[in-house]
Amino acid sequence: MKVFLSLFLLVNALGVLAQGNDDAQSKGLPVAAYSLQQATGFYQTRQVTGQVVKRQEAEIGFEFNGVVASFYVDQGDSVQRGQVLAKQDTQLLEIEKLELLANLDKVKAQLTLAQQDSERLVKLSKSNYSAQQQLDQNRSQIAVLKAEQQVLNVKLRGMDVRLDKAQLKAPFDGVIASREIAVGEIVGPGQIAIRVLEQGNSEVKIGVPQGLLANIQDEMPINIGGRVYKAIKRSGGTNLNPISRTLQLRFSLPNDARVFSGQMALMTISKRQDKAGYWIPMSALTNGTRGTWQVYQIVSGHLRPTAVELLHSDGQYAYIDGDLQNGMPILANGTHKVAANIKVDIVQSVATRGEQR
Repeated sequence: MKVFLSLFLLVNALGVLAQGNDDAQSKGLPVAAYSLQQATGFYQTRQVTGQVVKRQEAEIGFEFNGVVASFYVDQGDSVQRGQVLAKQDTQLLEIEKLELLANLDKVKAQLTLAQQDSERLVKLSKSNYSAQQQLDQNRSQIAVLKAEQQVLNVKLRGMDVRLDKAQLKAPFDGVIASREIAVGEIVGPGQIAIRVLEQGNSEVKIGVPQGLLANIQDEMPINIGGRVYKAIKRSGGTNLNPISRTLQLRFSLPNDARVFSGQMALMTISKRQDKAGYWIPMSALTNGTRGTWQVYQIVSGHLRPTAVELLHSDGQYAYIDGDLQNGMPILANGTHKVAANIKVDIVQSVATRGEQR
């Protein structure tokens, strides 16, 4: 009886073990799948560099020798056209002007007296020959005094110009880029005192390869200092640089763009390639034989390696072509842990990337 019971238990255990082995063999390796979706093409991107320039940029200075007496602005200050930025010492000029005004008053007084004498001599000349001679002398004196008066008026106008030019004024609305001189310094003609950059109206000059000109739009995104601006194309370029083989294009930046002359600008150009293929995650791509690429298609629950052609990559996704079918699931990741023809179970689906816009 005991022997019979032992045999029964042994047979039972073997049956349970065999059933467990069958269940284990029927289950596959759990994997994540990516469903292929055919696309009609892709965009290749290329970055080109350029430089920010200002439509107006002035290096201004005083036209006459003098000592800088005052500065009213500093680097980074915004200024308006005609605003006084700095001033030279004008004490000597003002004294010279006072002297000219005094001489002018003297000449005016002499001229008034000569004209009064002229009126008396006109009456006397009708009956007295000697009065006629005096009248001629008087008229000559009046002419000389008028000439002196005219000379003094011209000198005064010149003095007013000198006084005005002793003030350095902003040539346009802008911002002070730099100050090159200091208060108390003696400056002269040709010496740069202040650099003024026009506020707003900034542009970018970029050299674009001839083969990419067809992909330049009227509005292009340009990255300057980590910020992207919508730039408007102003010129299409006419002369090909013989060294870089590029055409110089100009783009206007928005008026509120906070950029500085000389800053580097980056523009990304997208070029459309019309070729049917599939976007897949880079993790789904693995090395094949003899330097080729392959993916694992999931066919009837088993992995089937398939050679593909890598057409393009953006770092996260690869654009491929090969013996593939739209809607076919492929292994999404973990390609280094599997082998051909092993059984798998799809436990997760990775979102499919569609047509690139």
